[in-house]
Amino acid sequence: MRMSRERLFHLADLIMKELGTTAGVNVRAPDDLRPEIIRALTEESKLAESIDGEVRKILGSYSRPMPEGSHEWEVLYQKTREEVFRKRFRL
Repeated sequence: MRMSRERLFHLADLIMKELGTTAGVNVRAPDDLRPEIIRALTEESKLAESIDGEVRKILGSYSRPMPEGSHEWEVLYQKTREEVFRKRFRL
């Protein structure tokens, strides 16, 4: 599921606030940091969406369809997601 712009901005604000209150962290250029946080969150969101699509495609290709949301589907989804992640990042 893709995150809305509002959600991304909200998360970026929470991260900025947390960094500002963390001992030993000094944010020198908050105006430069916030866009980088938003960029990183956007990239992660796109990656998660891409992996989700690939996993659903794999699960959809099985000869015996499983109802989405069932325990069996959830277990296979997590297992397949981990495999796709490892394959993409060679872990």
